Amino acid sequence: MGNYYYAVSSLPFLVFDVEPVITMLEFNDICNSAVSSADMKIIDSVVLSETDRADVDIPLLAEWRAWEGSLRNELAKLRGSDMEVLYDSWLRDIEINTGAPLVARNAFKAESPLLAENVIDRGRWSFLDEIEVGHYFDIEKILVYSLRLQILERKQMFTSHRGEANFNVIYENIKEAVREA
Repeated sequence: MGNYYYAVSSLPFLVFDVEPVITMLEFNDICNSAVSSADMKIIDSVVLSETDRADVDIPLLAEWRAWEGSLRNELAKLRGSDMEVLYDSWLRDIEINTGAPLVARNAFKAESPLLAENVIDRGRWSFLDEIEVGHYFDIEKILVYSLRLQILERKQMFTSHRGEANFNVIYENIKEAVREA
C-alpha cells in the first residue's frame, strides 16, 4: 500500500449537495492507471451498503462497516418498534457506534422517505469526514473518496420521475392483490 499523490490529486473535489463531475467509471479509470493492482482490488471491493465483509485488513474500512452496521441496526429497531414486529432477527452483532443512533432517529423522524434518505446520507458523509482525518495520499483517502462518490451517485437516483414510477408499480401490485383477494 503506497502513497498515491497522482491519483488523489487527479480526483475532483466532492461536495455533498453538488452533483459530482466524475462518475464511478471515471474514478475507476484514474485509479487503474495510478494504483497498484492489489489496492485496486480493495477499491473495487468497497460497496457503500456492505457491512459484513472482513476480508480486507484496513482499520478505516472496519470503522466504516461498524458504523454502517450500527446505523442499520438502529433503523431496524426503530422500524420494528414502529410496526410492532420482532426485529431481533434483522440485527447484526455489531457494537453501537457513536453517532449512528442519532442519525437513525433523525432519519426516522423525517417528513418523507426522500428527506430520511438525505439525513442518512449526510450522516454517512459526516462519519467519512471523521475517519478521513490524517489520510491524505494513501489508500484510505481513495477509499473514502469512493464511498463519497457512491453516496452522490445514490443521491442522483432519487428523482421525482423514478419515485412516481416506483409508486405506480407498487400501487398497481396492491390493486391486483386486492382484486385477487
